[in-house]
Amino acid sequence: MNRNQPTYANPLFLAAVLLAICLRFLNLGQAPLSETEAGWALQALEAAKPLGFASQVVIGPQPAYVFLTALLFRLFGVTNFMARFLPALAGVALVFVPFLMRERITRRAAIIAAFGLALDPGLTAVARQAGGPMLALGFGLAALALWLNRRPLLAGILAGVALLSGLAVFTGLISLSLGGLIAWGIWERGRSSPVAAAPAAEAEPGRSPWRKALLAGALTILILGTGCLRYPQGMAAWIDSLTAYLSGWAVPSGTGAMKIIAALLIYQPIALLFAILGIIRWAIKKFPAEAAPHYLALSWFGVSLVLTLAYPARQVSDLVWTLTPLWLMAAWELKNYLPARLPRQPEDLPAWLHAGLILLLSGLFFYTLISTRGIPAEGVVSPQITRLVLLLGILSLGALTSILVALGWSRDASRLGTAWGLLAAGSVYLAAALWGAAILRPNNPLELWGNPPGSGQVDLMSNTLDTLSKWNAGLANNLEVVSLVDTPALRWTLRDYPQARFVTALAESEHPAIIITPVDQANPNWAAAYRGQDFVWWAWPGWEGTLPNSLVDWIAFRAAPLQYEKIILWARSDLFPGGSLITEQSGVNPP
Repeated sequence: MNRNQPTYANPLFLAAVLLAICLRFLNLGQAPLSETEAGWALQALEAAKPLGFASQVVIGPQPAYVFLTALLFRLFGVTNFMARFLPALAGVALVFVPFLMRERITRRAAIIAAFGLALDPGLTAVARQAGGPMLALGFGLAALALWLNRRPLLAGILAGVALLSGLAVFTGLISLSLGGLIAWGIWERGRSSPVAAAPAAEAEPGRSPWRKALLAGALTILILGTGCLRYPQGMAAWIDSLTAYLSGWAVPSGTGAMKIIAALLIYQPIALLFAILGIIRWAIKKFPAEAAPHYLALSWFGVSLVLTLAYPARQVSDLVWTLTPLWLMAAWELKNYLPARLPRQPEDLPAWLHAGLILLLSGLFFYTLISTRGIPAEGVVSPQITRLVLLLGILSLGALTSILVALGWSRDASRLGTAWGLLAAGSVYLAAALWGAAILRPNNPLELWGNPPGSGQVDLMSNTLDTLSKWNAGLANNLEVVSLVDTPALRWTLRDYPQARFVTALAESEHPAIIITPVDQANPNWAAAYRGQDFVWWAWPGWEGTLPNSLVDWIAFRAAPLQYEKIILWARSDLFPGGSLITEQSGVNPP
């Protein structure tokens, strides 16, 4: 073991994992499922039913999520929390990957990468969504890391789960394979140097890790992909996932490439900054032999980003395959700046004082950005020019102080102080962006990581139905509900109502206890027999283009216009205390 490696590595890795667990499981079931999430959860719900015909269960191209979540539903109940449990678990597994790779990328870089992956807003938000690409990413990279650590059995099992995790696995396979080939080609060019040559790994005699991994992966695909041999259509869905991925090259999703770039720039500025600094550093050094992990991370990042931007059926959540190598590159650079000890020596104090000044200027920069948005558009100079001049003045002041520290004390004090200050300011911004995207506003169009439309007043409508049912039957979920609105989110909301029906039209003679209709399909005749209440069900971005027009308001407060679509819940009059049902045809209470 290298004596220069930190001895506090394992406790820090444990802290990163615990942090990832808290951020991914905190209030995981509080937000209602979006339409996309509900679609996957409903498939798992159908597979979880002990009775019924297995051939009637429709399985999409994510059999791993469907069957494993179905098992969770059977064991622990059907809840929003359980619908999102598996992606959250995969998000935690992703944080283990730097720990498994610590000897290859150095322990300091692995610790930083683990905290970066745990705190990344995009990775956290996607890990808290049912379905999605997190299963392919988390379990796929964990399988690769276990294979490199000579754990072929576990690697094969997790690789099988990842391969059964939907279309996102193809993005990972292509980006990792092509990125690896590019990195290998660059590496081969430097093998003529005696430093670049590395001894080949010796195969273990008497063992066949490939056979173990392939056998474990094949059995996982066979057993899990068919729901323990009960649903053979799961294998067909897995095979058809390749067709679905290829069809995505012809059918656009409506998510523009600029939205992908905006999400990368706005949510990960600190990772981008230090990753770019690392690329510049290694380019100056002409990528020496010890930068082999940097080869792979850089090529992986470039290929995955280009692939995501080029894929017409892209979603912002596909960026997870780009964020992982981005944090690896950032961690590789950040390890050169983080202190190895507390500021006990006099020469450390200038760097720490300079870091505090940079942090203060960063706060002033953000405060100026917010406060200048209210400058009235009067006079010769426009508010935009005034804001730009003030912000450039703060940036110039920060650069001037760094130069003065370098001239007055040392270049190291200036370099370290600037890096520590920017890292501290970026960490505060990162935490705020994470909390908003993953905890405060999940599935909200104001954030970029969900798939519109966002959810509206789902909980309010569900509580209203439960209250009406308890008033009349003494039990929740005991009302006849007929819905003229048929969406996955509404089916998921009414999953506990055995008398719920979804129809396209309602006969005049029918008077169910509850009717749910779109706003534009309300029957005027129901006004005499029912009491109606509208609820916001869908929320869409209320702006055209990639980002709202008032960009500063959106960045600072996530303030932007939204468009809402409503549905109406019609409750029969006799469900209320003292109410009675009177139809227009008879004018009397029906028998």
